[in-house]
Amino acid sequence: MKRIILVFLDFFFTREILLPFNTIMLKLFIRFNGYNNHRRLMYSKGEKMFLNKVCKDNPQLCIDIGANRGEYSRYILDRSNSKVVAFEPMPKSFNALKSLTKKYNKRFFAYNIGLGDKNESKKLFFDHKNLEWANFDSELRKIDYLKNSKKSIKCKISSLDDFVKKNKSLINKKIDLIKIDTEGYEFEVLMGSKKIIEKFKPKYIQLEYNWHHLFKNKNLYSFSKILQNYQAFKIFPYGDKLVKINPEKPENNYFNYSNIVFIRK
Repeated sequence: MKRIILVFLDFFFTREILLPFNTIMLKLFIRFNGYNNHRRLMYSKGEKMFLNKVCKDNPQLCIDIGANRGEYSRYILDRSNSKVVAFEPMPKSFNALKSLTKKYNKRFFAYNIGLGDKNESKKLFFDHKNLEWANFDSELRKIDYLKNSKKSIKCKISSLDDFVKKNKSLINKKIDLIKIDTEGYEFEVLMGSKKIIEKFKPKYIQLEYNWHHLFKNKNLYSFSKILQNYQAFKIFPYGDKLVKINPEKPENNYFNYSNIVFIRK
């Protein structure tokens, strides 16, 4: 019966005249499957659900990579006794982030550097109107909404492995969560964190996966190969729970924005 229905649908819908309609429907169904949903934390029920779950675990240390102005860090700090170590390379965003140190005193530590797979200096491309989209890869300006990222500044980049090695008193016992939102630089950050992940075995690793990675030939399966001791889950914008996914399946590798959590097995 299933095969008959598919043959019937193929007969009516696989026609070039219906391509505009089919394209619209494809985009809608991709969106309904939790892709291409750009929602800031304060508007995302799904991400709040996940962070509430993290905070209930009584975390000791969370790492916020690509912290922007500190909305994510502040959410954790307000709902737990955890320390948060945050990284933000964009100077203007970092100034707002750094202001949180006054309120949270010895629980919050902010660093004006980017993280990647090695120690180096690199250009950070940005658009003054959308500083949260700043990125380290000029190739990404092929993406429509990044075409205006024509300005750049030189930034210091460190691997997380090397940073922890130099700051043992700050990160020396347990890491509960690593969050990575670096506008297409997530894979490099993970590559530079392999030793730390192996040593501290953080329970949660949250990252943004989107069309940036198309230009870098990295799919969700590429991330799962690094995180072989982790199970992948997707956060839906209005979700009440994490949804388990298999990175080996093509339908979970669309190059559209999605919020992914890897949880240690």
